Amino acid sequence: MKASLAPTTVAEIPEVASNTLSAPSLESWLDRVCRCVSQLVVVGLIVMIAAEVFVRSVFGWSLQVTDELGGYALIVIAFVSLPSCQAQGAFHHVHFLDARLGRLPQACLRCFFSVVSFGAIAVLCWQFALFTLTSWRSGDVAATTLLTPLWIPRAVMCVGTACLCVSLLRTIFHDWQRIAGLISSRGRRG
Repeated sequence: MKASLAPTTVAEIPEVASNTLSAPSLESWLDRVCRCVSQLVVVGLIVMIAAEVFVRSVFGWSLQVTDELGGYALIVIAFVSLPSCQAQGAFHHVHFLDARLGRLPQACLRCFFSVVSFGAIAVLCWQFALFTLTSWRSGDVAATTLLTPLWIPRAVMCVGTACLCVSLLRTIFHDWQRIAGLISSRGRRG
């Protein structure tokens, strides 16, 4: 039996790739910056946890800030990685539905989902912005050793969702171009 790597993208799964529209990577400089920031934060989180484990096992004491900084790192990873995930097509798709549709209905459905996603994320971004401004004005700080102003992690959520909105707008534009191309090619054929 030949050993092979598991498929990593939808296009690499033969039964799905034959029925779905191939979406090229739409990653822009903004998406790449977000991906690099997320990767750096993951590396920093690993280093911080390794330092905590080392200090606890060798010296028997704690850095005291690992939990708090780890939580902030998870916020950065979760929100700042969203635009890159969108651009690379890493989010879930309804493959059983895609497999039953033709190319044009499939493109229309993807565009519809992108528009709905944009609306939902835009509302979230707006609410995160209001939440961040409220924290800024009130001067809320974390009840921890670092006394971190809470507007900072909340601003990260706002920035991540704003970048996702930009990525979704780019996806909608490409979806619309794909639909227009399919309609014009259909018109030329018949």
